[in-house]
Amino acid sequence: MSVELCVPNPRAVVSSLGGGSAEEAPQVDISIETKSEERHVDIIDIRNGRQPLDLAPAIRAGLQHRNEHGHRTLPSLLLWNEQGLKLFEEVTCAPAYYLTDTEIALLAAHSHELARQIEPGSGSLRKTRLLLQAVEALGKRVDYYALDLGQLFCDDAGGGRHCFEHVRCHGLHGTYDDGQVWIARPENADRPRCILSLGSTLGSLAPSEAAAFLKTWAEILKAGSGSRVIIGLDGCKDAAKVFAAYNDPGGANRRFIFNALDSANAHLGYEAFRGREWTKRGEWDAEAKRHVQYLVALREVDVPFLDDEQQQQQQQQVVPVTVKAGEKVEVGSSYKFDDEAKERLWKESGLRVARQFVSEDRSYAPDGDV
Repeated sequence: MSVELCVPNPRAVVSSLGGGSAEEAPQVDISIETKSEERHVDIIDIRNGRQPLDLAPAIRAGLQHRNEHGHRTLPSLLLWNEQGLKLFEEVTCAPAYYLTDTEIALLAAHSHELARQIEPGSGSLRKTRLLLQAVEALGKRVDYYALDLGQLFCDDAGGGRHCFEHVRCHGLHGTYDDGQVWIARPENADRPRCILSLGSTLGSLAPSEAAAFLKTWAEILKAGSGSRVIIGLDGCKDAAKVFAAYNDPGGANRRFIFNALDSANAHLGYEAFRGREWTKRGEWDAEAKRHVQYLVALREVDVPFLDDEQQQQQQQQVVPVTVKAGEKVEVGSSYKFDDEAKERLWKESGLRVARQFVSEDRSYAPDGDV
């Protein structure tokens, strides 16, 4: 596991690419600001049109077509509704889930050094609290903005327990696409900015997608001065260790992945998926250097799809998508970045590494860089 402090490369010629689309963007925690004795939730709605996210078209397309690996898919954003965020907290507390504890140890060891680089930013409060406390100790006046899709989770996260004198905490309600538009506004572009991408967030994207996503942020940040990006990356290639992290015996990962079915039903507006017809399977893909979470059909499953007009007219005569018994539907991936993959990531994104902090466990990646 490593934490990278990067800066936009001013010599790079970067074009505008659509990284971090609504179908791909993971979530991060929301912080809470308190005033006096009252709890005050300072949340800014930055959603485009302030409309709820609609994943129904992506659900239909993912099951009707196959990806480059030959699998049907469900959009990974289904995992990150309010219930999914709570279930993922259970995943991070499982003993075998090494990523969270390793990253927290790195941040704790180097928080003051990183804090000297930090101005505004966003990230998971469970981990960024270490950085915010270090920023507070330095007496730096900064604004912390954390991005999340779920209003209910915005209200719950932090709980008003983290009060600072110098650090002001805010929530941004929207996707990464919305966040990129918001931070590029003139009133924000004039300030030094620091983007936090922790929890191996980039691992949910394929390397080319991760590079495009960072390239978009790099282009935005180059418009100002003194900007930084702090990135957490996992380079573990120990198949047994990775498998154990995503397939815990307590079932936290299973509950997290199964929540995608309920989330899909909510987006479609009717019961298209029944949990009893599916099981979860995790696999390590050594060639692609990723762990993959699948939902596998226990028997032949017909998934009905109603278009908007049919739902309005309550017509039930539809041609379903048939998923054969034993067929795998891809729900999410966790890519691992070794030295070579990281070098490509920085080169393609237009970022350069200013500092790198690596974990003490030298088994996480080749040549001891983990």
